[in-house]
Amino acid sequence: MLMRNSAFWKRGALLVLAGVFAAGCTGPGIFETKNVAARKGLNKDVAARKGLMKSIGKTWKAVKKAAKAGDNKAAGKAAGELYKLSGKISKVFKNKGGKSRSKPNVWTDKGKFKQRAEFLAVSAAVFSQVHSKSGSKAMVSKGVKNIGKNCGGGHKTFRAKKKKKM
Repeated sequence: MLMRNSAFWKRGALLVLAGVFAAGCTGPGIFETKNVAARKGLNKDVAARKGLMKSIGKTWKAVKKAAKAGDNKAAGKAAGELYKLSGKISKVFKNKGGKSRSKPNVWTDKGKFKQRAEFLAVSAAVFSQVHSKSGSKAMVSKGVKNIGKNCGGGHKTFRAKKKKKM
């Protein structure tokens, strides 16, 4: 009887510790945007935009890397994530303000900006659902190029070039 209770308490303690560990690992992520904004002197809108765009960039790299390696399943999964992220672009660009590389036409030509974001989302979705499942290297290559074209088109139109540091 004592052994059963001992095992019960050990398992319970282990579960509690696992929960505390998991909460500790994920907790700061909730406030990451605020911390980044505070550290870099950014307002919260700019920090949210930069965070989303960095996530999109990382996910886009994962799509390209998996496609190049011939892992169409992983490329399709990453493209599905890219689709979800790119669907948030027009939402994080609602408020103008703060110092960033966004050109003024993001806010003066909102329709075109939203359309560009939707082109990226659609090309990622098509890649995820069609190209990555085709088994054709040519289709996968075409899908990757299409995503790149739609992503780069937004950069050319709506983002200023990075200033060179001297």
